[in-house]
Amino acid sequence: MFEGRIMITVNPQFLEAPDFWITDWSDVNRFLDNLGGRVRTIGESQGGHPIRAVFYGDKEPVEHQTSRFSAQLAGHMEDFFECGQRTRPVILVISTIHGGEVEGCAASINLCSLLETGTDLRGRFWESLRETAAAMRLVVVPVAQPDGRIRSAVRHLVGATIEELVYYCHGEPKNPGAEPVDWNWFLRHHPVPVDDMEFLGGYFNDAGVNIDLDDFFSSKKAPETEALLDLARDEIPDCVVVLHTHGPGPFMSQPNHFVSQRCRYLQAQIGTVVGERHDRENLRPAWRPTTQAHGATYFNLPTALHHVSGALPLGFEFPHGFDRNPYTFDEIMDVGMTMFDELFQYVTKWRRLMNGL
Repeated sequence: MFEGRIMITVNPQFLEAPDFWITDWSDVNRFLDNLGGRVRTIGESQGGHPIRAVFYGDKEPVEHQTSRFSAQLAGHMEDFFECGQRTRPVILVISTIHGGEVEGCAASINLCSLLETGTDLRGRFWESLRETAAAMRLVVVPVAQPDGRIRSAVRHLVGATIEELVYYCHGEPKNPGAEPVDWNWFLRHHPVPVDDMEFLGGYFNDAGVNIDLDDFFSSKKAPETEALLDLARDEIPDCVVVLHTHGPGPFMSQPNHFVSQRCRYLQAQIGTVVGERHDRENLRPAWRPTTQAHGATYFNLPTALHHVSGALPLGFEFPHGFDRNPYTFDEIMDVGMTMFDELFQYVTKWRRLMNGL
């Protein structure tokens, strides 16, 4: 299962998890297999693994008179899409674009369980979430980047050290040279030189591409990226949320660059609503209710998904539960289910504000 130095550093506790915590590649696919016709393969990873999505609620087709950008320039977004063309909101949930960030996968599987059986995999009912989700078109991609999920292999990183987080998520180069090996090292090498890695972490597909920061305007963009863009383009969701994990989480990511001011306002407002819910539930949010975009100017996957579909783009960061910011499995699951509850209610109530973003 493991290669190189990982044979020495692996902590057996990262391979064990509660029954409700489904993140292992085989277990995820076994769960999806039992859902039957709701599941469809939307593409393949660089390594040839299926990218599977779960679909709830009937799809209401939308006919476009023009492209999104032409409609925007004309001041008639209804020529591309107007929310009155559909009777129900549409939300796209994308998880595990970084293979070591498994918390969103576990929460997504439990969300599917809630819709299938009436409870999450712990037996909790989440009545308002279930009712709201049942009244919408919901598309869930539990593992959007299978290569890294399979390679990272660990089922969680609860209790991990920062060094273990970096190792399983980012990997380790053979000869890093004079540069310090940290998050910036991996950003400065893209795609990561696969042959120069002692262990290629879960962040990347088999070609070393971090699909969150892919070359979105290139004909050579990663197949995972292409599949997700095509899915958003086809569904035209009101909102798309990309699930990540961050040591200090939980929080909604700060507003994106390269989107409208109104879009940034909605991103900040949802971040505040979710953060307040986590605060009430004693889930220790690390949120920043600001309409200001992140200090670094960059174009990421949620931004790209927004521009191909018009969806409100969101990024949510779960906590890993690492040793400096401890969370239990149950707390991490509650973080995800309460986030879904608040987000789905917000989109259902305010989707007309999102029209024409």
